[in-house]
Amino acid sequence: MFRLILLIAAIVVLVLLVKRILAASRDDEGDRQRRIKKGEDMVRCDHCGLHVPQHEAIRAGGKVYCSEEHRRLDQHED
Repeated sequence: MFRLILLIAAIVVLVLLVKRILAASRDDEGDRQRRIKKGEDMVRCDHCGLHVPQHEAIRAGGKVYCSEEHRRLDQHED
């Protein structure tokens, strides 16, 4: 009997954790969508020329990059 109660409690806790994770994910997506709708500024990658939202850009040495890899590649070329 104790095992059954323990199993039910574990399932309830698991369901609550999954719901919390999904809710947090939806909130993050909502924030992202609001920034996009608001008309967030785009910046150009100094390595490849790709335009990315300002909040996703990586800045280093006065330059802007679309990814960590492009930052490393550009820094390596100097």
